[in-house]
Amino acid sequence: MDTDCTYKQEPIGSWLPQDFDGLLIWASGLGASDINLLPNSPIWVRIHGQWQTITQNILASDEIMGLVDSISSNPSASAMLKGGEDLDFAYEIKLNKIDRIRFRANATACRDGFAIGASLVMRTMPSLPPKLSELQVEQQIFKAAFPNNGLVLVTGVMGSGKSTLLASILRHIRETQPRHVLTYEHPIEFDLMSLQNPKGPLVQTEIPVHLSSFQRTSKNAARRAADVILVGESRDRETLRGMIEAAEIGVAAYSTVHTRSVAETPSRIINVFPDTMQHQVASTLISSLRLIVQQRLLPCTKGGRVPVKEWLVFDSSLRNQLFDTPITQFIPTIRQMVEIHGETLLSNAQKKYDAGLISKDDFAAIQHEQEALKHVA
Repeated sequence: MDTDCTYKQEPIGSWLPQDFDGLLIWASGLGASDINLLPNSPIWVRIHGQWQTITQNILASDEIMGLVDSISSNPSASAMLKGGEDLDFAYEIKLNKIDRIRFRANATACRDGFAIGASLVMRTMPSLPPKLSELQVEQQIFKAAFPNNGLVLVTGVMGSGKSTLLASILRHIRETQPRHVLTYEHPIEFDLMSLQNPKGPLVQTEIPVHLSSFQRTSKNAARRAADVILVGESRDRETLRGMIEAAEIGVAAYSTVHTRSVAETPSRIINVFPDTMQHQVASTLISSLRLIVQQRLLPCTKGGRVPVKEWLVFDSSLRNQLFDTPITQFIPTIRQMVEIHGETLLSNAQKKYDAGLISKDDFAAIQHEQEALKHVA
């Protein structure tokens, strides 16, 4: 283990909340994206996509449970974990009157010998997302990312920068456009309400702390005169329904979905619903789609990570084509649309490889994957 990445202030006894705050501040300063606590193990962090241990002593589940109870502000959190529920929450450390560090956290029960243990993963979240100019967003994406109405989706696996890209889009809206923005998140990740000199109002709502469920988002937003809506991560029927209904009310709606390509995203959403609902869901979804961006973060040869994307802008002609396409043919049809009208992951990866930003092995892995997809219906 690299001694430069060993936390020097590890407590002799059990970890207390103030001890843990010190470690979180230190790890954030190192550029750690994730901090992972699990039973009978040192503490792990992920820096530029690589995991490594940063402490020497092993953690006990009781220590982790105690930390979860404390930092989640839920004294019954450990009881919830032992009862089979996981817990998502946001955690914030105030460094001074102005500066603070935010984390998105998940606590889940796990095996600890013959007992029930606990694991805790903390995702570092800057108080403010970066500006779009800092993310070097491609011009075609930038032009399509701010529709007057309709649905913009950012997709990818966990840790692919989806939430950051969407938050940066909302930051741009608030700094440049006189629009009323509402977010519905679980939990709230970036503090968009603290932006200085905004052009329009923005309110962030946490589900279920401030509003009971995602199913209420479209009705709630309509009554609040929203122009722009963010429905956090859409991963189950409730959140997907909220996302689709939000796009129906004539506003610009944004969300993230866990998929690995633009082409599979509509089918992934539609298949969550019962067969009797799928045609109606497909019709509503297609009529509202404006842009899908799929993103991955790969190790950069110059340090850090670099985004590799594919995308498709859905204009009226592409939407009309999909209206005439059976749901079972959405994936190959949209894949062809991406090749002709958008940017494929392979093409974007080729550009990053030619620029010397990603390794030959990472580029070859994408080539192999995309070649295999050609044989999948």
